[in-house]
Amino acid sequence: MATASIRTFTRSEILNAEALNEAKNDAEAPFLMIIDNKVYDVREFVPDHPGGSVILTHVGKDGTDVFETFHPEAAWETLANFYVGDIVEDDRAIKNDDFAAEVRQLRTLFQSLGYYDSSKAYYTFKVTFNLCLWALSTYIVAKWGQTSTLANIVSASILGVFWQQCGWLAHDFLHHQVFHDRFWGDLLGAFLGGVCQGFSSSWWKDKHNTHHAAPNVHGEDPDIDTHPLLTWSEHALEMFADVPEEELARMWSRFMVLNQTWFYFPILSFARLSWCIQSVLFVMPNGQAHKPSGARVPISLVEQLSLAMHWTWYLATMFLFIKNPINMVIYFLVSQAVCGNLLALVFSLNHNGMPVISKEEAVTMDFFTKQIITGRDVRPNWFSNWFTGGLNFQIEHHLFPSMPRHNFSKIQPAVESLCKKYGVRYHTTGMIDGTAEVFARLNEVSKAASKLGKST
Repeated sequence: MATASIRTFTRSEILNAEALNEAKNDAEAPFLMIIDNKVYDVREFVPDHPGGSVILTHVGKDGTDVFETFHPEAAWETLANFYVGDIVEDDRAIKNDDFAAEVRQLRTLFQSLGYYDSSKAYYTFKVTFNLCLWALSTYIVAKWGQTSTLANIVSASILGVFWQQCGWLAHDFLHHQVFHDRFWGDLLGAFLGGVCQGFSSSWWKDKHNTHHAAPNVHGEDPDIDTHPLLTWSEHALEMFADVPEEELARMWSRFMVLNQTWFYFPILSFARLSWCIQSVLFVMPNGQAHKPSGARVPISLVEQLSLAMHWTWYLATMFLFIKNPINMVIYFLVSQAVCGNLLALVFSLNHNGMPVISKEEAVTMDFFTKQIITGRDVRPNWFSNWFTGGLNFQIEHHLFPSMPRHNFSKIQPAVESLCKKYGVRYHTTGMIDGTAEVFARLNEVSKAASKLGKST
């Protein structure tokens, strides 16, 4: 890059550049971000970014900590190709926040202790055990599926557990917790997430990595963008603010919010099917037409084939081994409902019921504090560790996302101790208590919605 093209920027210029991009949706406008007081234009890199369009969450922002958290050392060489200038000397950020500095020191310490190195024996066992669940489910439906409704229910339930556990394993591989070589992580992620579970890797990365970059940030985190089916904060009720009282009483969306605690489990029963449909649509030729052209990610044939293979074996299992149309429907609904509830119960424990913050609040908050106060740890035991796929250590995972799950228990005391030292809220609960907190939050939002439109 020619020296003449390098310039200096103020931080306000970067923020204004983001506003300009949002206003004009200009295909030629730069996507500027700050990393370690240097400015990068990543527009041309978005389609090639391994993490998907999550990179756009930090356009117009300082992405230093999120970059260092999610990327290996080799990524700095790639980033250098998009360098366009520096922040002016008197406007540079100085890493003088003691808490954030100590989190960075912990990351360096954990790397030196080998906590970022996975146990291949552990993951070999996990994958093998999971495939045995698949085999058991198939054996039951193949042997008794034509004669026993109970056998179909048992087989479908085991299949739902298999899918849930595939989700956690695909999560680990696609976060590159298992292999340092990303090719193998993506390949296993396509098998476990695509062929086995039916979720597109690119769709998952686009959604999940954005969640990591902006956890529980209203308007940015897709995991809480479930209004009006499930509404997690009063922020989402703003859409009702100017609606006349008579019209408000007839709105189905308000009805859903008012009754969301009753609809919670029925909604979760269809969550898995909804995600599968979203995955298929995402990998279709026009599946990303709703996204700005600069934010679309290329979809490989391997990924499309993985979803085709999933639906082939799943539907073939029903048509080959069950025959009876009613039992087919039972098998389909039970497998979907079991997996949907088991997946979403864990997702809810991870963040739902924890603080939801506005975009304005998020800008003033350091990256690490944001990860911690929006997450909930679930006390470890053999069942919670297995059932949640290690995501009961949600806070540790958000701070160190590429660390393999089997090492979270080693670092948890150090993380909790550091939070106590600096007065950063570190929330731990049991599975039942955590679920109760989720319901309490849903009920609070329902009560807030019930007051809308009432005369004062």
